Amino acid sequence: MIEEKISKALSDEIIKYINNRRDVKEESFLKDKPKKNKKGIITNGAIIARLLAVIKKITNHVDEVNSIEKAKKNKNQTNLEFQRNRYEQLLSLADGEDNNLVDIKNEYHQFLVTNREFFNSVTWLTNYSVKAKDISFATHVGKLTHSSSKSSNILDVSDEKKESYLTTNSLYNMEVDTASSNAASLPIADILKLTVDGISVLDCLKNNEKSLFEHLTDNDVLINEWCEQLKQAYDSSEKQSYFLSKQTYFPVESNQYHLLLPLTSSSLVQALHLEHKKYWDEEQEKARTQKNSKKYTKIRTCSYPNKAYIHVTGSNHSNASSLNGKRGGRISLLPATPPQWQSSIPSYVNKTDVFDRALSFVLKAEMNDLKKYLVLIKNKSISISEPKRNAAVINKLRAIAGNFFNYIEQINSHTGIKNWTVETHLPIEQQLLFEYSRDDDKAVTAKQNKQWMKTLSKSYGQWLNNQLKDKGKLNLTLIHEAVWADAFLIELREFVATQEVTL
Repeated sequence: MIEEKISKALSDEIIKYINNRRDVKEESFLKDKPKKNKKGIITNGAIIARLLAVIKKITNHVDEVNSIEKAKKNKNQTNLEFQRNRYEQLLSLADGEDNNLVDIKNEYHQFLVTNREFFNSVTWLTNYSVKAKDISFATHVGKLTHSSSKSSNILDVSDEKKESYLTTNSLYNMEVDTASSNAASLPIADILKLTVDGISVLDCLKNNEKSLFEHLTDNDVLINEWCEQLKQAYDSSEKQSYFLSKQTYFPVESNQYHLLLPLTSSSLVQALHLEHKKYWDEEQEKARTQKNSKKYTKIRTCSYPNKAYIHVTGSNHSNASSLNGKRGGRISLLPATPPQWQSSIPSYVNKTDVFDRALSFVLKAEMNDLKKYLVLIKNKSISISEPKRNAAVINKLRAIAGNFFNYIEQINSHTGIKNWTVETHLPIEQQLLFEYSRDDDKAVTAKQNKQWMKTLSKSYGQWLNNQLKDKGKLNLTLIHEAVWADAFLIELREFVATQEVTL
C-alpha cells in the first residue's frame, strides 16, 4: 500500500493534467484564427479575432484597440491569462451593444460551461478510461516500421545486456513509449505515466492500489470501473504480426528457421534524439566555438557526422506513438559505416617506390597548405620571388620535407631488421634513404659517388609537382619541379649529415 501523501500527490497530478488540457482548449478557443466550413460558418471560436473586428466598428477608441491587438504577453502571465485579459479589455472599449457582440459573448460563455463540465476530473476520467483498451505501453512500436501496421507493440522489460551492443535494455533511464490504435486515446496514456517519487499511476493499478482515485470521488463503483478499464493498457501477452510488417527468415538448423519480426525501438530512438539535442545546448555551442578557434575547453564536444532522418506518419506524429509525437516524427539514422581504424605503419620490404599513395596521405595536410598558398598567389597575379612570399614557400617546403623524413624514420624503426633494404626492389638511392648505415659494396659505391642524393631529389621534385597540380587552378611546370628538388636536396643533405654523425 502506498503512502497517503503519494496517493494524494498522484491524484493532484491527475487533476493538474486535466485542468491543463482544459486551459489549453480555452486558450485556443480565444486566440485561434477564424476557420470557416463550406457553408461559411466559423467553426473554431476565434473569439479574440472576431471581437476585434466588431469592436473596431462600434468604438471610437481606435488607438486602444490597436494597442491591445499588438500587445505581447508579459513574463508573469500564463498564455490563458493573457488571452482572457485581452478579451476583457476589448469588451471594456465597446461604446454600445451590437448583435454580433452579444453573439460572441454568449458563445464564449456557453463554451466555458461546456468546457468546464467536460474537463471535470470525474467526468473526464469516466469518458477516457474506456479508451485505455486502445493503449499499449511499449519499447518497440509496430507503427514506426509502417504507419498502417497493426502488428503488436512490444514492451521489453528484460535486463539482459551485452556491453558491446547498444540495445534498449542498455539504457540507464529508459523512457517507455505509449502506442495507440487511436491517437485520440493518447491522453489516458499520459495519465497512466504520471509519477510521484518514482511511483506511477500504472504502478498503482498493477498493485491493485485504488487509494489515489478516492481523492477524486467517493463512488466505489465508479473507482472500480475506472481501474478495470485502465488495466487494459497493460502490455498484452498475445502477439501478432501484420502483412505490412517486415519479416526476416533466420536459419537455425537444416531446413528450419525462425521468423523474426524487426521492430523499431522507440525508447532507444528517443534516447538518441535527446542526446542529439545536446548538440544545440549553449554549453556545446561555446565548446565548439573554442574548438574552432583552436582554444582549450574542458567540455567534450560531440558531433554526429553523416546523420540522416526518416519521418513517420506525416503531420500527425502522435498517431504512431506518444514519443514519436514529441520527436516531431523524426527518427535519427546514424551511419552504419565500418570503424575507421588507425592504419599501421606500412612496410616497404616488398615495395618498389617510396613515393606512393601512403606517402601522399601522410603529407596531405602540408601539401594542401602549400597548394592553397600557390593558388592564392596565382589568383592575385603577384610574384612569388618577393622575399616574404619566397620565404613563406620555402617554410612550407621545409614542413613537407620534415614530415617526409619523420615518416622514413618511423618506417625504418618499425621494420626493426638491420640491412632490410638489401633484398628489396627499391632504387639504391631510396635504400640509402632508409638505411644510410649500410656498409655493403653496393651502398658504399653509391655513397662515394654522391649522385644518389640528386637522383632522389629529382624523383621527389617530380612526385611533389604531380601532387600539387590542380587542373584549371594550378598548372606547374618543370621549373617548379626543379625548385622543389633543389629545396629538398638542402634538407636531404642535412638529414644525411645527421645520419653520419650517429654512425
